[in-house]
Amino acid sequence: MQHLIFFNTKGGSGKSTLCEYSAMELQRLGHNVSVENTDQQQHVTLIQNDAADFCLYDTAGAFTHENVKLLRAARDANSLIIVPMNTGKNDLKELPFLVSKLVEYQVREKTRFVFTKTRTKGRILESRRETLVAAGLGLLTLIWVMPVLDDFTEMRQSARTRNVISTFLKEVLK
Repeated sequence: MQHLIFFNTKGGSGKSTLCEYSAMELQRLGHNVSVENTDQQQHVTLIQNDAADFCLYDTAGAFTHENVKLLRAARDANSLIIVPMNTGKNDLKELPFLVSKLVEYQVREKTRFVFTKTRTKGRILESRRETLVAAGLGLLTLIWVMPVLDDFTEMRQSARTRNVISTFLKEVLK
């Protein structure tokens, strides 16, 4: 089973949206999916499936006891940690702390950063990518960028959202 953990220390980064749409797309592609939640806001649809090919986790925007337990378990499991980040300065402020914890839990190499709610060719996006590289922490950033779409905001599953998420999953699961 492949575990996909959507994690960031900050709320509003797109964790729940990516988790929800990824689960829907994986199911549409014929995979058995399970979805769990450590976020008290419970934004995603929970799915219990003992025969799951993929288990997705939506997490609270903090190092809660449940999230720490999940990250520690990820070290020895077939797992990826997806860290959605907006391009705002507040997201960058938390980066050193976040990375120090990923290193402490020995999951940095299983972590993929992805920028969300931004333009794919904007100057700010390129600047933030350069900042991640310049940090010299060996952080892996996806090429895919989650665009600002009304479909995501309104939780509509359209052909466009399916295509966008399918592209995301292809890059994450390659």
